[in-house]
Amino acid sequence: MEMTNTNHSRPRRHLLRVIAGGLWALSLNIQTAIAAPVDMTAGKLFDICAAASVQVAGERGDALGWQKLSDAETEEWRNTFIGHDAGSVDMVGWQRKAAGRPEFLSFWTNVRLPGLKTCSYSTPNAAGLLDGMAERLGPADNLDRDDAAKSVTALWLRDGVEYSFVQVRSSAIVTISPQR
Repeated sequence: MEMTNTNHSRPRRHLLRVIAGGLWALSLNIQTAIAAPVDMTAGKLFDICAAASVQVAGERGDALGWQKLSDAETEEWRNTFIGHDAGSVDMVGWQRKAAGRPEFLSFWTNVRLPGLKTCSYSTPNAAGLLDGMAERLGPADNLDRDDAAKSVTALWLRDGVEYSFVQVRSSAIVTISPQR
């Protein structure tokens, strides 16, 4: 009888090794996917900023693979930017440091005023971002280029939403919020 158990246990051991090896390889692939942050595009930015809630924006933003801001960092931003009524703001944010130059993305929504939300993105490398926004939104309603200062500002007003783009040299800030 022991011989029968030995014969049956060999295939089981082999199967367990194959399964364990497959799970290990899968975990490496997941870790690699999580560890490799993706570059921001206008399409990804608009997708995150179009979220109806912080939870949905959080799920979409997490897919970037960037470092999520801690509760302490979020609280610091909330107090800095909202100061007067920080308790009414729900926020999620991410950062990525590429070549020592940080990128930040944040999504805020006012808990007491549903529908009032702001999404901001700051990057040291704005290459292609203005073109991507123009491709998605059409020509800017207001576009100002200053070659001497190496700056560009653009503004789009679309369906009650204000899209603002400010670039100085290679750095840019994009803000998407309800039209003022």
